[in-house]
Amino acid sequence: MSDTSQQPVIVGTDGSPASNAAVVWAADEALREGRPLRIVHVQEPWTLGLPDIPPPMADEARSVEAREILDEAAALAAEGRPELAVETENIQGETVRALRLIAEQGGELVLGSRGRGRFAELLLGSTTLQVAGHAVRPVVVVRGAPASRRGEIVVGVAFDHDPTGPLTYAFEAARRRGARLRAVHAWDVTDTFARQAKEDPSFVDPLDRLTEMLELWRSRYPEVKVAEEVVNEHPASTLTDASAGADLLVVGTHGRSTLGSLLLGSVGHAVLHHSRCPVVIVPV
Repeated sequence: MSDTSQQPVIVGTDGSPASNAAVVWAADEALREGRPLRIVHVQEPWTLGLPDIPPPMADEARSVEAREILDEAAALAAEGRPELAVETENIQGETVRALRLIAEQGGELVLGSRGRGRFAELLLGSTTLQVAGHAVRPVVVVRGAPASRRGEIVVGVAFDHDPTGPLTYAFEAARRRGARLRAVHAWDVTDTFARQAKEDPSFVDPLDRLTEMLELWRSRYPEVKVAEEVVNEHPASTLTDASAGADLLVVGTHGRSTLGSLLLGSVGHAVLHHSRCPVVIVPV
């Protein structure tokens, strides 16, 4: 991951309660990191799914509404955070494309778990997977945000992809929050296969492999307390269960092409729908 210390935290809003929750989360994150907050609203063309000829003054009315949404979000972000630098922007265009492009300009893109209109389709729908699957920066979906601090960050660790992005994000998040880090690898195999694998001379115990993988980050972040866990069950259910006691769940995706929504996979899809805390999808 590249240095994002000077880049804004970007949050999308449509004025819905869920996007307001995302604004609050993003404001706290920006304040914690000493970074500016950028609040964006996407105003889609009138013709998208609607009659070709808009009623008189339609665009002006929608622009006024967008400004009201942004002003309310900015006021919400500034509440109790007078030192936070906040800027707003109304972007005209197609939602998915606009958000994917805007995500490249910040440290992460923060979205709520529900929305209105096209945002309702975007959030926790096929469009979310497209955004997260294509994004070159982390995408945070704020859902199940705990009412009180739990003091734990959970990161899902896969052995078949480069863990640098997810682990770096998770360790940084734990360091900033003074939280412990729980690194989880789910080894979803049958008992018979597990026994056979362990009899193979080349077999490396998954827990030993996880411990070895984390050594570099332990040395970089000695102040972060780390717990390692290997579970023999499906990663989606493992991470969803782990999210119940976490402030943040971090997972990786290797989606980069037009198939990005598919490459995000069933695990990313499941945790976005069922996690009980905010989820960070980190490109790997």
